[in-house]
Amino acid sequence: MKQLKERFDALSDAIVAIVMTILVLEIAVPATTKELPYLLEEIALFLVSFVIIINFWYRRFQAMRATETTTFRTFVMDVIAHAILSLYPLATKMLVEFNIKWIAIIFFGGINLATAFLINRMTYELATQTIKNLVDKDDERTHMLNDWLKRRTLVSLISDIVMMLIALCFNTVGVYIYILTPFLEFIGNFKRGRVMEAAFHEGQTFKEIVEHRAAVENLQERHENIKQRQQIHRQEVAERHAEHQKRHSKNHKSKKH
Repeated sequence: MKQLKERFDALSDAIVAIVMTILVLEIAVPATTKELPYLLEEIALFLVSFVIIINFWYRRFQAMRATETTTFRTFVMDVIAHAILSLYPLATKMLVEFNIKWIAIIFFGGINLATAFLINRMTYELATQTIKNLVDKDDERTHMLNDWLKRRTLVSLISDIVMMLIALCFNTVGVYIYILTPFLEFIGNFKRGRVMEAAFHEGQTFKEIVEHRAAVENLQERHENIKQRQQIHRQEVAERHAEHQKRHSKNHKSKKH
């Protein structure tokens, strides 16, 4: 599977390059100055599609650098993801130009959900495979990693669905918000990438980086749970105190009578 991974990595770069080239070639050269606004629209569409493809390529790169080999299931998901990725230029163009907005939104959203799910699933498969090769299957760190990756996949899926629903409910404004989401994701990937590169530069392995991030998130989750329990305890104490005050007030009134 190592040779298959290396060959498909090269094919992936070629597919991305071809798709980006087609995006550029689709931009029509204006014949008059009146067509300049249309040119700006075409360039905007190109930038959106470009950022979406870069996000996919970068996340795949981060996942594939974790291991030297792959699994057949991961390979199949990778092939399907690249096939769907090739439809992004069409989906983005429909989102702006197609007159029935809800169809364009569902088409774009379906592609977005499918590619996001596949890349998250690929990351999960490869990361768990790498960890299993380094630590015992029953190790606590492995379970911690699995929980973190599943939670990340679920959060990503829910956020994509929410954004698609917003775009469906508010067609005019929602579409532009939907188009801006790839840029926000690009910024998030850039920040996470800087953290990863700094960790690799300091000599940390992929396992150590993921375990550290999972441990931090679990620590934050435990801290939130402690805060919630403390808040509930304070509410219970306040309720008991209020009840005690009421009883004391009733007893005081009964003694007066």
